[in-house]
Amino acid sequence: MEKTVIDFSPFGKDAAAAHLFSDSYTYYGHYKTDTTIRLTQYNEDMIVNSTLPGDVVSFRNLIREDCVNWFHVTGLADSETITRLLTDFDCLVVDVKAVMTPCHAAKIDWYKDRLLIVMESCYFTKAHTITSEHICILAKGNVVISFKEKNDVKYDSILYAIRKNTMHIRSYKSGMLVAFLMNAIISVTIGSAMLVEEMLEEIDDILLNPNHNRLDVGKRIQECRHVNLIIQKNTIPLRTEFNRVMNSEMARKYEDLIPIFREVYNELDFIVLTSQNCKELLSSMRDLYMASNDLKTNGIMKRLTIVSTLFIPITFLVGLWGMNFAVMPEVNWKYGYIFAWVVLLVTGFATWRYMKRNKWF
Repeated sequence: MEKTVIDFSPFGKDAAAAHLFSDSYTYYGHYKTDTTIRLTQYNEDMIVNSTLPGDVVSFRNLIREDCVNWFHVTGLADSETITRLLTDFDCLVVDVKAVMTPCHAAKIDWYKDRLLIVMESCYFTKAHTITSEHICILAKGNVVISFKEKNDVKYDSILYAIRKNTMHIRSYKSGMLVAFLMNAIISVTIGSAMLVEEMLEEIDDILLNPNHNRLDVGKRIQECRHVNLIIQKNTIPLRTEFNRVMNSEMARKYEDLIPIFREVYNELDFIVLTSQNCKELLSSMRDLYMASNDLKTNGIMKRLTIVSTLFIPITFLVGLWGMNFAVMPEVNWKYGYIFAWVVLLVTGFATWRYMKRNKWF
């Protein structure tokens, strides 16, 4: 029977098909990073790191029962190898779907002895643009499999922690590694949320300074709003899921790690509170920006009105002397031209003085 392959790209024509079930799945995300699998095995006495070839017959045969076995998968292009890796550890087809689907809704799912965490990590690139990365963590017994789309240094801190045995990570089972992985991912999002807050503080200073150039303020407010929406979209569902897990039977399996998992939850809570604070700031800044633009427009209209008012009596006099009457004494008077200039200047000054005295400007 021929298998059906569905395009799960959230950016293509078949975006609506991204949530349909199938026998196999193909990755069509933004990042075309080649798939590499690194295996880190450690316990209290030893650490072994290796890079696995894509043609491994059985990943299960590589497992050491006396170690925590961490398969670090970078790049989702090789869907066949990833599917084989997951099915080798008795994972369901829906697990493959969650791993291979970019922009999947954040969730924490478990059944029997398997835990699956699906999330999106959002961070700023070197070009100062926000980007999201699809990340999954699968834990089963002493095996942890992490998936991410890009090849970056996000997990280097975890490898360093394993080497240095930070917080006695090598004395714990796979639950501690899962906590470290989530902490590394969430820390990146914390940095993004704090950077948005700093950007909003800078915009606030600009709005409160009338002498500052505000040409790009509106654009910067919209950019911050876009970034904040991405952070909220990626964090709020994950916090809800994490809270559900913390209060479930699953937490009993990691009872000794509850304080650490609670700290991870607090970090998620911090991101959500920061993003909500940014949302309120954005709302008030947008109102302030619109009011500032209205005041600027009113100021321009006020100046134009003052200039127009100054010239109204002068225009009247010019129009009066411009009429072609046969008898107009000022026309034939020797000092008529000078007299007209004096009257125009005195009239303009008197009008200006009257408006100034009445505080029209």
